[in-house]
Amino acid sequence: MEVINIEARTFRLTHGSDVQRDGMYLELLDIDARKAVAEVIYSDETGRMTFWAREEDIPFEAVELLIERSKQLLL
Repeated sequence: MEVINIEARTFRLTHGSDVQRDGMYLELLDIDARKAVAEVIYSDETGRMTFWAREEDIPFEAVELLIERSKQLLL
């Protein structure tokens, strides 16, 4: 999916469905560290989106992009 460079870090947004949590998600992956650093989950059951950060040092611009794309792709 979309690859972005922010503050000398490279991130990718990955979109998918989650059967266990009954919904869809959008993950923010740190490509260099090879791990997911944040995600937004949309629950089909409740109709709500939840943001979850997996680490503390995430550039604000990356979080903003994750949330904005989640509104576009998950609702």
